[in-house]
Amino acid sequence: MAVVVLKRSTGSRQLLAVLITLLVLGGFPAAANGGFMDQFERSVGAGAVPELVKSYGGEYDLPVWERQWLDEVFQRLVQATARKDVIPYSLTVLNSSELNAFAVPGGFLFITRGLLRDLNGDPHKLAAVLGHELAHVELKHGINNVLRQLGMTVLVEVGMMWLDLANAEVVRVASATLLQLLRLGWGREAEYEADLLGQKLAAAAGFDPAGAVMLMDYLLSIESEEPSAGIFSTHPPSASRRARAAQELANFWSDPVKLDETTAAKVLGDGRKYPSDPRKDVIGRFAVELRSGDNTTTNLVIHDTQLQEERMWLGDQHVTEAAWSPSGQYLAVVVDEGESQGVWLLDRYGRVVHQWRQYPESRLSSLEWDPAGKRLAYVVDDGASAQLVVGYVPEQASVALYRGSHVLDVQWVEDGSGVVFNDGSHWYLVEGPQTQPVVVFNPVPRVVERRSLLSPTIERDGDTIRLTRPQLQVP
Repeated sequence: MAVVVLKRSTGSRQLLAVLITLLVLGGFPAAANGGFMDQFERSVGAGAVPELVKSYGGEYDLPVWERQWLDEVFQRLVQATARKDVIPYSLTVLNSSELNAFAVPGGFLFITRGLLRDLNGDPHKLAAVLGHELAHVELKHGINNVLRQLGMTVLVEVGMMWLDLANAEVVRVASATLLQLLRLGWGREAEYEADLLGQKLAAAAGFDPAGAVMLMDYLLSIESEEPSAGIFSTHPPSASRRARAAQELANFWSDPVKLDETTAAKVLGDGRKYPSDPRKDVIGRFAVELRSGDNTTTNLVIHDTQLQEERMWLGDQHVTEAAWSPSGQYLAVVVDEGESQGVWLLDRYGRVVHQWRQYPESRLSSLEWDPAGKRLAYVVDDGASAQLVVGYVPEQASVALYRGSHVLDVQWVEDGSGVVFNDGSHWYLVEGPQTQPVVVFNPVPRVVERRSLLSPTIERDGDTIRLTRPQLQVP
């Protein structure tokens, strides 16, 4: 830890300490471009940026259209922050295959091309990553750690800098301290706080807060495949973070609201275009039949109208319910295995893509896809009560929306914004988080890549025409 010796009177030092304390606590009004502490935070972060960028192989230039898409996601998140008017947030893509993202004080955010590639254009997972890093800056985790590490001696020196006794050495020492602390992380509680606020920022910006749960599932899969990969190694265990994010997910859905007869009739009216018959795929080729078999089993029989034949999928598995997704990509089925029931996802060839959910000692029913085919609502009845659950396909994220004696007639609102159900007496509506697609306004057109052509050279020698070796030319 660096110590700066102050040659000032004790009274002056105490006064400066009080001034800084008031500044840190917000006792002085901030200037239009941010208060003193905001400016100091920016200076400390800026001092660390060159070394960080260099250590990760420099900046990585994305293709223009990819950068526009990334910036649109980022700017939507920034607009949801509280400090956007005093902190000029920025995002840099680093030229590293490492899977990482981090933020430094002053609003400097970084994500590696490796992590960006692995997120595969999923805006909700990306929003979870960037929202988490924005939250660190919003909550001042980095700058507060630096100030604690340096102690009040340097804090007093900073106060002198504010009193026009500028000392660039203080900023240099603080930036060096920041680089050391980045390797250690901000602490377990700081990470949990950033997870929570990041999830809220993502939802406020129009992204699905379930992206935070999906991100944790992604991290868990990476850790299981490469235990020594060290991705986000300074963070708390991903399983613990996932559990917290999943528990928080229900708070982004509304409580069930009882519908009056007029509203219920409007939501469930005959004019609805959705859903179609869940037993038939969208192009009308496959029709599902649940046919009674031997030993009280029900077999999954598929009628192929194109080949004019029928076939049995899943062999002798006892299937109690089936529903095609709106796009026809998946057939969701409830498989009864005796002591448990599960939801399995099949592809259009009858292959099991994912044994998606499993519930011991419970009965599953009311499979209902949302119009986009990204979420599946269903009812879990354990004999004591029934629970309405919405799961994200094909992810493991799910949210329990209601528990009661009965959950009947589950249906999605036509635009997918909520779920309607009946408790045996009344209709209820549960509204989900409002999400918006990522739209790039005034996008730069993708330029067709010019291809090299091999063009032979034609030479005339008297009455003879000769073709010479082809030369590489760019049209």
